[in-house]
Amino acid sequence: MEWLALPPGIRRAIEERLGSPVVGAETCHGGFSPGMAAIVSCADGAGYFVKAVNAELNPVTPRMYRDEAAYSAAMPDGIPAPRLRHVHDDGEWIALVFDAVLGSSPEVPWKAADVRRLMRTTELLTSAPLSGDLAAIPSVRDRLESSFHAYHRLAKSPHRLSAWERRNIERLTKAADDALECVAGEFLVHLDLRADNIVLARDGTAYIVDWSWASSGAPWLDKVCLLVNVATYGGDPEPYVTGDRLLASVPPDHIDAFLIGLCGMWTEAASEPAPPGLPTLRDFQRLEGNATLAWVRARTGWD
Repeated sequence: MEWLALPPGIRRAIEERLGSPVVGAETCHGGFSPGMAAIVSCADGAGYFVKAVNAELNPVTPRMYRDEAAYSAAMPDGIPAPRLRHVHDDGEWIALVFDAVLGSSPEVPWKAADVRRLMRTTELLTSAPLSGDLAAIPSVRDRLESSFHAYHRLAKSPHRLSAWERRNIERLTKAADDALECVAGEFLVHLDLRADNIVLARDGTAYIVDWSWASSGAPWLDKVCLLVNVATYGGDPEPYVTGDRLLASVPPDHIDAFLIGLCGMWTEAASEPAPPGLPTLRDFQRLEGNATLAWVRARTGWD
């Protein structure tokens, strides 16, 4: 959705928050949200990133925006995330206004230099104190517990599994259960780190956006999520594991378990109908699941 497609009353409400009329808007494409997303220019010369959605476009997304607003407002200094400036929430439409970051998402397939840059960027999150409003963010375990039980459910519908998954279903089920212990920690985790949730600014700074899944968990999780995205676009993630000081210190079976939990989650999700307003999500989840499963098979060596 473009800026001018928003209802006039919503545009006026956002402009009141901005303190100046919007005179130009550049739509930001990518991601999966059906809402409006644009860099807007105001008559007073200021620029902002604005995103807006309502339940008619997708019934779940407004709650995610409200979560994102709460978590973004609580971010301490030093976190590589654009600053939240304003929120408009009339109970139907919710709009978030952030500082504009002029740049672009990383190119995919991923370039090695960009992967290394983002691996370093994720380390800034581990220094964030989980205090104040951030102390109340959900744990990764709470976020993923139901999803990581997917292989229990899939075992009862083996036609939804690959032949390799069927042969190893007991191992996969146990590993995904174990993952819920492996992900524990008291560090800030984005949990949805992929190319379209990253902006590489023109000055070379990497910013992480879309914080609706912010969680507390182990400090290595975002690095693995990033490498899943590398694998999804055809890259080899394993050299980055062995070459990273933090990941090299994590027990390999902990990383395996987390990846297996993701595989079950995506295998189950990809077989479901597309959510309203998100027609491309299932194809992407299938792509993620296949890439992660191939990585798991290479790491475990299971027949």
